[in-house]
Amino acid sequence: MIQVEKAKSKYNNNVTEISLIAPTEQLAQRTLNIIEQRNEDINVFVPMSKVDALNDALRIAKNLVNEGAKVLISRKGTAAAIIEANLKVPVVAINILLSDYIESIEIARNEKGIIAFFSYEEMTDDVMSLCRMLNVDARYYTFRTDADCEKVVKKAIAEGAVLGIGGVMTQKYSDKFNFRHITIENSEENINNAIDTAKQILQIQKDELKKQKELKIQLERYKAVLNFTHDAIIAVDENGTVDVINPIAESIVKVSPGYAIGRNIRQIIRNTEMIKIMHSKDKELNRLMNINGTLVSTNRIPIVVNDEVKGIVATFQDVKVIQENENRIRRSLHEKGLIAKYNFEDIKGESREIINTISIAKSYAFSDSTVLIQGETGTGKELFAQSIHNASNRKTGPFVAINCASLSSNLLESELFGYEEGAFTGAVKGGKIGLFELAHKGTIFLDEIGEIPIEIQAQLLRVLQEKEIRKLGSTIKIPVDVRVITATNKDLKTAMKDNTFREDLYYRIVVLNLTIPPLRRRKEDIIILSKLFFEKNLGEDYINHNDIFLKIMKEVEDYQWYGNIRELQNFVERICVLLKYHGDSYNFNKLISDFFIKKRDDSNEIRSENISKNHDADSLDRNLNYWEIQRIISTLKKNDLSVQKTAEELGISRTTLWRKMKKYNLN
Repeated sequence: MIQVEKAKSKYNNNVTEISLIAPTEQLAQRTLNIIEQRNEDINVFVPMSKVDALNDALRIAKNLVNEGAKVLISRKGTAAAIIEANLKVPVVAINILLSDYIESIEIARNEKGIIAFFSYEEMTDDVMSLCRMLNVDARYYTFRTDADCEKVVKKAIAEGAVLGIGGVMTQKYSDKFNFRHITIENSEENINNAIDTAKQILQIQKDELKKQKELKIQLERYKAVLNFTHDAIIAVDENGTVDVINPIAESIVKVSPGYAIGRNIRQIIRNTEMIKIMHSKDKELNRLMNINGTLVSTNRIPIVVNDEVKGIVATFQDVKVIQENENRIRRSLHEKGLIAKYNFEDIKGESREIINTISIAKSYAFSDSTVLIQGETGTGKELFAQSIHNASNRKTGPFVAINCASLSSNLLESELFGYEEGAFTGAVKGGKIGLFELAHKGTIFLDEIGEIPIEIQAQLLRVLQEKEIRKLGSTIKIPVDVRVITATNKDLKTAMKDNTFREDLYYRIVVLNLTIPPLRRRKEDIIILSKLFFEKNLGEDYINHNDIFLKIMKEVEDYQWYGNIRELQNFVERICVLLKYHGDSYNFNKLISDFFIKKRDDSNEIRSENISKNHDADSLDRNLNYWEIQRIISTLKKNDLSVQKTAEELGISRTTLWRKMKKYNLN
């Protein structure tokens, strides 16, 4: 509700982000009319004191700022006083233009004698010129402080002025000395201009705050990557001084936290070869070296700006850790059984979009050409890959799947192509067979192919072109008969422009292209899929809760499901958990309202991977995460840590289970 608020010692909660202090009732009323016409969320405050209006206005301004006002508006003199008070908020002055003086000048024409114009700053030539044209004996008097104001009023009277024209401050002293005075009122145009300016300033403030939050998020993301990556990282400047080192690197080089920062790299690693990169400008990859007793595989990359080396970034991994990861990955792949579990019959939906996509995918099954499956996260890309394999003449052969984003460059190369015994220090005795060999006469599925490091892409291209692989440490080429299916949620064309994905590799893998439609384009399939998930989670008990479930799904029918089928599945699972433990009595309105906090603008067709973290996770989300972790752990133990059996019992794909295990650090 818009109203004129009187100055009080303590304000209520009606303070708005933009607040206007009106020294006169006329200005207040005129402003209120404008605010109502514009439907602005702006409150107006009028000083109670007529004798000491300026100080009263300052008290109001201080209270407004304390109560949350972001921008203040007032008349010029009052605005200047507020600015001088240094209240740390922008202050917009309502300007006084020539048009505001015209009515007063008309009155002055009829006066015989000196007309005193009072102003906080120098008068504009326009006003003085108009007075000369109209034969008005005008003199102007300027002031900066309240004390100055009293002096100039007394001076004007002493010099024979018969009428004063000015603002609220000069009106006060004119009244004190019984001197005729006209207070200039601000026009609607000037008030509107001030409001527009204040709104622009407020928007700039909000934009800047948003940028600061984004920068803070980026910084926290950088810290998380630095501190929780599996690689040790050290960065030095052009002088060899360490300016970045993460905890893993500190552990390997055997220094206490923070000790290395600001010291020369030679003080930390005596046998370092980072400095020579400064001169060669050449990167070094996959080099083995001994760092303070620990054998590591290291990469050293120069930071070159304008053909000058400004620093070096080194990443390295403990070879023992690499070996342990290799063993874990091999065990995981063995557990998967190298088989495709799903068929086209497992892809549910009746929408034209999904039926057409299935039809195209079935036709691809009769070819041995490479397939690129594109689609947003959670659309079921591996499901289509397995279905294509099981519908092809290779269905009796192995189906080997690997998530390219889950492995480092060194580990990915050895996993894809294998290595010979003695290929590098720490290599397993007898060597290792690569995934391309394992997939011989079958299909290899390279999930998240857009994440393959650029140095591995050349090797992959050669395999696709020559149909043969060469193990690390070997000179012998091994022919392989493998159908390659790839998948990504990245825009590979953009990656090509950014030089992070090879153009020749792209055209090699995109011989057959399959785009999985997002769930928001399959509206009619949402209820079909949700019912399947609902019945699967609750079993026969779903009948007792079917009505409430349908009501909930009706409430979210306009949601865009940017997490696609995976998000829908998780949402339904959440409903089922709550129904199991609370029954129909649970307040699902809160669930629905919390759910819609994440809703995106309908015009945004592509989901940002950086979901805003501005909303704290509520207790419900934390409980559900804990429940999910416990469920995965108990099912893994039950099945002797078999990922394949665990995924089957949980009713999710191996990729989904792997991602959940990675999310909760269960690997």
